[in-house]
Amino acid sequence: MNKQEEILLELARKHGINILQAREIFNLFGSTIADIISDPDKKEDNLYNPDKFKVIHIDHFGKFIPNQRKIRHANFCLTNKNKQDDNTDEHNI
Repeated sequence: MNKQEEILLELARKHGINILQAREIFNLFGSTIADIISDPDKKEDNLYNPDKFKVIHIDHFGKFIPNQRKIRHANFCLTNKNKQDDNTDEHNI
């Protein structure tokens, strides 16, 4: 049994629920975070807007803070890709 299963079993016993309910709660927790992070409306003018990345705070668990450096790097890659596409279009004419 892995560490995650042990934690789920312990929490299920502590709160008087069965393991299937604990797994369902854990899966819903993960999918909710994934839905918030994966919200498709984060781009403006084909670049990511850092203000649209939310800080997700969950009581007694912690905060998920967007990594601004990775957002800047993604925008850098998108900008370079757009420049490269523009150059290829010019050479094809």
